[in-house]
Amino acid sequence: MSVTIRGPLRDALAFVAPFRERSRRFREAPGEPKAPGHVAELAEALHPAGLELRILSVRDDSPTTRTYRLAPSDGSARLPPFRAGQYLSVFVETGGARASRPYSISSTPDESAGGGYYELTVKDAPGGFCAPIIRETWEPGSTVRCSGPSGVFYREPLRDGDSLVCLAGGCGVTPFRSIVGDALARGKARIALIHGAAEPAELLFSDYFGELAERYPDRFSYLPVVERDGPAGAWTGERGYITAALIERAAHRAGDAAFFVSGPDAMRRFALGELARLEPTPRRIRLEAAPARFSPEAWPGYPPEAASRTFTLEARIGPETVSIPAAADEPLLVAMERAGLRPPSLCRAGECGWCRSRLVDGRCYSPPGPGARAADERYGFLHPCKAFPLSNCSIEVPEDPDR
Repeated sequence: MSVTIRGPLRDALAFVAPFRERSRRFREAPGEPKAPGHVAELAEALHPAGLELRILSVRDDSPTTRTYRLAPSDGSARLPPFRAGQYLSVFVETGGARASRPYSISSTPDESAGGGYYELTVKDAPGGFCAPIIRETWEPGSTVRCSGPSGVFYREPLRDGDSLVCLAGGCGVTPFRSIVGDALARGKARIALIHGAAEPAELLFSDYFGELAERYPDRFSYLPVVERDGPAGAWTGERGYITAALIERAAHRAGDAAFFVSGPDAMRRFALGELARLEPTPRRIRLEAAPARFSPEAWPGYPPEAASRTFTLEARIGPETVSIPAAADEPLLVAMERAGLRPPSLCRAGECGWCRSRLVDGRCYSPPGPGARAADERYGFLHPCKAFPLSNCSIEVPEDPDR
């Protein structure tokens, strides 16, 4: 083995050479940009700005939930791939206003790739904005517009290891249909799923999880828990809530596991409190992004006197500036959508950064969690999807690229 020592001068010249080559290429570059190459075409196929999908079928999974199977509207079988646990953001328009809501993809990546479809499971929300419209208007043959697959609520084996404990509340089990099915089909993951619901009829995908438990008895356990009996009769299974004792009983080596939590706000708070008793490593807890809802009783530092007030929001989107009412009990994003504006949105939980805006004037409150970034607060930025007004305020909002 031989080593050549060039000396400091020749090493310095070798360092400068690439800069000279770069300058030469800039000088000789054509005046017109080149046509998009294969890499750009591939990036557009994998990460499209939006998708136009056609509803193939609709099925009722419970008295309050429906699953919609969607395929490309042009009849092709090509859909962007996704990680099990990701979501599509669905765009809905009514009365001149447009809103979006993220819904987890309940089909597994293999099911979607083989069949050329996504499945979204939507829970009815009386009094809500998007869910009732979806329930009334989505039928086979309808065309809908969605974002591409997004989100970070997925299993990464190098990060999360092979032991998973999944805690679901109500319709929050939707991403786990994809995550559990995908993880068991590949690799050697050991998974425990505990699903809490108000009554037995709300235990979504129980037959599917039961079949997986029979097929993979050494790798997967499924424990449904209900609060009360349903109208069909007495429930003979587990009752109550997802407690620390229940987690320890159902999970294999819970202390070494990665925990995935998905469900309504109250369930998430309770489950996190129970998890704290098991003293897991914080970096091994994954929370599904959930749209911010008005719950000041759970927010540290929120001034209760502001809760019932309505303020004026001055929103500047591109060249347009509009003054609209903004209630203290709903995010600024909702106020803009109600006024017929079209701010950008995707996750609606402060996680993706799509709606990140500059706070020009006024005060807002952002709950802890995704979207409450110290750097944004320091330099005057917020996420309207989880920012609640505490005074009259003015914000600069980026234009929606898909507007």
